[in-house]
Amino acid sequence: MTAESADRRLRARLRADRLRIAGGHRPLYHVTWTAVSEGCDVTIRELPVIHLFVPDQSGVIDGARGLIAAKLRVDATTFEVATEQPGHHTGRGA
Repeated sequence: MTAESADRRLRARLRADRLRIAGGHRPLYHVTWTAVSEGCDVTIRELPVIHLFVPDQSGVIDGARGLIAAKLRVDATTFEVATEQPGHHTGRGA
């Protein structure tokens, strides 16, 4: 996949999710994190082109929720977040 097509797909997904939220739906985003020397590298399965670093595992949910809300330009309470890590499921974030 080219960078241009990845960007186009991301923009289309963001538009579609904004419309879903505006229609009263609460989409679920799956967050994966990997420990790195700088803290944790956080990615969102449904928005694979974007990611962020947080200082430690305790910031994964809040960081992911803030990133998703910023990209969607919606309130951070309008969607659900579930964290995942290979072999380790930590449950749904509120």
